[in-house]
Amino acid sequence: MSHGRSNKRLHRVTLEMSLKPFTNMERSAIEAVCEEAIRQWLPLIGMADSCSMLLWVADGSEILTWDGNWEREIEWGRYIGFANEDKFGHEPNDPRIAKVYRPDACAITYADLRFIVGAFKRIAAENFGIRMEVGATFDAGPEFAYSDFKYKLHPEINHAELGGKEIALKADYNVICTWSNLCEDRNAYAAYPEGIPEGTPFGEYLGRQCASFLPELGFDYIWFSNGFGFSYFPWTYLGANYDGTALPLADYEELTGRTLSFWEHFKRECPDFRTEVRGTNFGTGMDLAKDFIPLAELYRRKYIEYPPPNSPWGALNFDFGLEIASHMSRIAVLPGETYPYRFYPNDPWFWQNPWWDLYDREPHDIYCPLTVARMNSEGDLQNPGIIELLTIDTEKGELNADCPAEVIPHLRRAIEDFPDRAGILTWLYPFTEYHAAVAESANESKTVFFEEWLVRNAVNQGLPLNTVLSTDEFAAMTAEAKTKLRDTIVFAPASGLTGENGRLLAAFVREGGKAIIYGAVTDPRWLELLNLRQDRGLEGELTLKNAMQPDTLLDEASISKKFKHDPLIGGGALNEVLNDGDDLTTKVCATATSLREDEVRILALTRELPEWNGGKVGWVRGSLPSEGGTVTQLPVRQADAYSDLSILARQILAEFGYDLRQTKPEEASKSALLFVSRRDNGFLFTGCRQDTSVSLRMRFPDGVPVVTGQTIRAGQGAAAYSFDRTFHDECRIFVDQQETTTVFCREYMPIPTPRKNSVRFIHVTGLREATVTIYPPLASLAAGSVEVRADNVYLEIQGCVFGDKLVIPNVSGEMEVTW
Repeated sequence: MSHGRSNKRLHRVTLEMSLKPFTNMERSAIEAVCEEAIRQWLPLIGMADSCSMLLWVADGSEILTWDGNWEREIEWGRYIGFANEDKFGHEPNDPRIAKVYRPDACAITYADLRFIVGAFKRIAAENFGIRMEVGATFDAGPEFAYSDFKYKLHPEINHAELGGKEIALKADYNVICTWSNLCEDRNAYAAYPEGIPEGTPFGEYLGRQCASFLPELGFDYIWFSNGFGFSYFPWTYLGANYDGTALPLADYEELTGRTLSFWEHFKRECPDFRTEVRGTNFGTGMDLAKDFIPLAELYRRKYIEYPPPNSPWGALNFDFGLEIASHMSRIAVLPGETYPYRFYPNDPWFWQNPWWDLYDREPHDIYCPLTVARMNSEGDLQNPGIIELLTIDTEKGELNADCPAEVIPHLRRAIEDFPDRAGILTWLYPFTEYHAAVAESANESKTVFFEEWLVRNAVNQGLPLNTVLSTDEFAAMTAEAKTKLRDTIVFAPASGLTGENGRLLAAFVREGGKAIIYGAVTDPRWLELLNLRQDRGLEGELTLKNAMQPDTLLDEASISKKFKHDPLIGGGALNEVLNDGDDLTTKVCATATSLREDEVRILALTRELPEWNGGKVGWVRGSLPSEGGTVTQLPVRQADAYSDLSILARQILAEFGYDLRQTKPEEASKSALLFVSRRDNGFLFTGCRQDTSVSLRMRFPDGVPVVTGQTIRAGQGAAAYSFDRTFHDECRIFVDQQETTTVFCREYMPIPTPRKNSVRFIHVTGLREATVTIYPPLASLAAGSVEVRADNVYLEIQGCVFGDKLVIPNVSGEMEVTW
């Protein structure tokens, strides 16, 4: 896709690194390490206006214990494994306990650290002409380095109370509670030379220490890691408001107030330094539901300049649907001008270096998240302006040159292929409404929890969701801007369609737009639009009847026709039935039936009226296949005997012309991830076959995609594709024909034609009386430089241009397309 196009510029590239590569505190040795670290990543840094080095010194205790003594040694992260092992319940001989990474690990003083920070900036400027910032880090947990401050002097900061009661979900893994207060401490610290007074808020203490530490050592900003500043429960989908059995549990005002109190204290004491955040492992709505995290208020008050990036957790648990959905939910609204993307090639603390050990050198966690973009009120797409690398060194302190050599080309290609228009689906995300709903009634956290986890499940089931638009931006769109939504399907939660939002989206559909709604429908306008009404609710074990084309399962015995609906986390009971069963404009696609088969509820439908001018709406009710009651990092899947209804969101796309089926060994097989992005009027098919025994079949409204470099059997229905484990492939040709033939597409060298010097030359063979749809670059189409040759004859194509595409009827044999 990058033919003839210059590199896109980034705002910043951030290299993250521990101190382990510094094996000698001699000044020349330090400078040599700084130079090598920068040199290895220059091809990526060159795509950005600036660069930063985020230094993982320890766990932030070096800030807490800073007393102004430059010769004091730092307790730094020189370990492999879990420090503070008693906090994890590890036995004394457990091999996972922290061990020094090399026997001659350096002693490092605050003066040494100051020199390292300065050396990075100086060498970047003098040797490479690069402006570099250096960031400090703070982590709330126990695993990175031993900390007397956290666990011996001030263990009180690791306990959280709400409503006068201590809250805890996993006693052997506590993190700092941001709203805790410090006990009296008569030791001298830089910002507290007389000691810490009893009851000092932790946020005040950290802020005042940072206000001394950061400028004294030359740092430009601070990074809060692993959910610090957000949640006391960063590693579980449960929280203070949901323990797996009950929701809601907490008082909204109290819990939100506690979270904001930390930020108020911290920013009051440290107002002059930028704070960047990793955030939690979860999405905006998930965090709202489980912990009432007021992300909207953090954005509004400008406490943070950038949203949290995509979580690196996907590399560890392979839950890429959670990574993608959560990332999109956090960038729907921005606190500033841009947002970051983060990739996890190495780990300086533990045994895994994901590029080799978890990704198997597969770049799916580069290409898939970088198909994601946010849409603004002009209808234009905004891509990430910051690329972050966690980390550039390994747990052994290696700066392995093979890592940037292998990773950078993928990053550069993904950046060059940033989408410039919406994909198949655009998630209309109610960022403001979710916050307002939970603030008005804590009970609304049930709805928010359900809707966002449903989207995570749907992406894991192959839903091609990679464009996000906030309801705020949608409301601000002009009629002209909304025309850019005509080639996408708006994907919206039912709870966000009340009031003006509901009216605007209903008008969009009635004026020719397309939308798919998910979740329980309660708004009268949308009940009417969807031809639904509420009846007595069903829950528990139910029978699924699906009229849509299912995935192909090689083991037909694995097909499940049951599902189990939990109203606590499923958006309430299943209440929806048809309002008018005789309405011919309504098509029921799936239903739930009680075990006695005397009650039926609608699970999915579509509706389109002639007066909607081509507009169409679909609806998927959804249910979560999760079991509650245990403290785990992620929801526990129900038994395989129960279906995951989130697959209906992908299947209903066929009713809109997008048949995206998969062939699997059995129903429990992991679906392939699929994302379809648009760049320069072409299509990019990006995804990951986590289970390589799973394959894809596709058909679009224009016919079957003929992916460049692929061979397919094209005819009626969907065509099968043999994608790689990770794929990122271009498509500009679609074929619609009755007879099934072998169609092959590849690109050749752009030889001159009688009329012009070509930039690209695409060759298609095997056509049989086909209608061929071509999506050339818009500039080439407008300039009239697109040529099509069939049967060695150049075709007259002036009458074949329809908007942004060429439609050529009745083509047999070979076709050549040049521009």
